[in-house]
Amino acid sequence: MLDRLAMLFILLGICTSLMILKDLIRTPQSVWIMNLVWPLTGLYMPFFGWLAWWYFARQRRPVSSWVSQKNVRSPGLNQLFSATSHCAAGCVLGDIISASIISQMDYIPFHSVVLAFALISLLLSFLLSVLLQFFALRQVEGISVLRALWRAIKSDIFSLFMFQLGAFLYMALAFRFILHGQIEPLELHFWFMIQLALFTGFVFAWPANKFLLQRGIKLAF
Repeated sequence: MLDRLAMLFILLGICTSLMILKDLIRTPQSVWIMNLVWPLTGLYMPFFGWLAWWYFARQRRPVSSWVSQKNVRSPGLNQLFSATSHCAAGCVLGDIISASIISQMDYIPFHSVVLAFALISLLLSFLLSVLLQFFALRQVEGISVLRALWRAIKSDIFSLFMFQLGAFLYMALAFRFILHGQIEPLELHFWFMIQLALFTGFVFAWPANKFLLQRGIKLAF
């Protein structure tokens, strides 16, 4: 039963991602890194990711429109969703790569699959999220490499921490009661648990991104 449910949600996620990608090929986003972020959002947010794309981002906006967002007291749903999904994209890539690395390792650090997965995923997610933010800032604001890197770290570290907190609270329960402490990249139910963990992380990161947007620390692309 679980594998059937997993297959349904995973296929829906892939279809959602492909539907968004089809629109992006016709009308790419002005901030080019979002052409990667939106299809990744569809993977862990079946159908709802497409609705968010349709209502919040399908209409192309000029790059200059993002620069004026600083000190927005009440960011809109589109800004909140965009900022949170941008943070989440690095975590999606981090989790996928981490699962592949752990499954190929002969020796598991700390003698704990769960802890090793959490730490490797956290490190990769941080590096990838900062990299995505860095590229967006460089394009939108045209600032220097060092300044863009510092801004990327400052704007993503809090929301990333909250995202990973939510995701691994869920995964801790999944490893205990469903996955039995094993990482099995060839099993559908493993990726279904990752999919649900990413959505949980998105919910946790939402208020953090609202806080950062309201204070002008972060931009929504």
